[in-house]
Amino acid sequence: MAKTDSAPQDKAEGESLEIPALDGRPLAASLFAPAAPAQAAGQSIVVVAPGAAIPRRFYRHFARAVAERGATAVTFDVRDIGGSRRGSIVGAETRMRDWALKDVAGVIAWARQTFPQQPLYWVGHSMGGFATGLAGNGHEITRQLSVATLNGYWGRMAGFEGYRVLTMMGGFAPLVIATRGYMPGALMGGEDMPGPAFLEWRQWCLDPDFLFADATLPEKAHFERFRAPNRFIQIADDAWGTPASVGDMAQRFSASADVHVVQVTPVMANVSRIGHFGFFKPEMKATLWGPALDWLLEHSPS
Repeated sequence: MAKTDSAPQDKAEGESLEIPALDGRPLAASLFAPAAPAQAAGQSIVVVAPGAAIPRRFYRHFARAVAERGATAVTFDVRDIGGSRRGSIVGAETRMRDWALKDVAGVIAWARQTFPQQPLYWVGHSMGGFATGLAGNGHEITRQLSVATLNGYWGRMAGFEGYRVLTMMGGFAPLVIATRGYMPGALMGGEDMPGPAFLEWRQWCLDPDFLFADATLPEKAHFERFRAPNRFIQIADDAWGTPASVGDMAQRFSASADVHVVQVTPVMANVSRIGHFGFFKPEMKATLWGPALDWLLEHSPS
């Protein structure tokens, strides 16, 4: 079961929890409850799953917006990231697959045990969206919103960015990891990553089939068990999550009851740029979050 921190909590940051991964490792998490306790009865649980090396705090504004709609929202940090990091990650053995097979699967199991009568809705950012296809219990999700979730092959990225990633991942990153023992977040975005996690991500991003080409990853077969409706949000100016990148990953959820891609543009949000991370920034609440949550919480027929 989750452990609650007894210290006073800042409601803006949510209530601090610990959720066990499948192997028992505690994951730092935050719970955002509806303002009226009775409002949560019979409502859904919404888990917001992070992109690679992105701490849960980045998603707190979106999680609060979910709670304002009457659902309970949960954010979490995968191992070795954010509040789930235990000191130095030099020498850490964590692979990217562990974030899906142990951490995401553990959060799904916790949510189903803690809220057994409520629908489980999932909002996955980038890796947080395709991780449910790998998790052995991803089929327990009721409905999923996948934001900038992609096949990360460098050749599907837009313009110069693809070549930048190829240069970084193809040659520079292994040298950095060999020297420092981890991948500094400043070089790729997000927080510092354990060396094995980045090197596995690198392996996937250098292959057109991404993780599906990994012969050591039999859990990719779990994608065939994922049945929930899954809406992919493709961001028009996301150099990583291009239409080709997002479209390829959407097709991998072939057993889904309804999988489709919806594009959002900066014009729709009244901003000059959204990019790979911008959807979850608070300035998007007035324009992009409403339609997304309408669909997720089944307040919209489309």
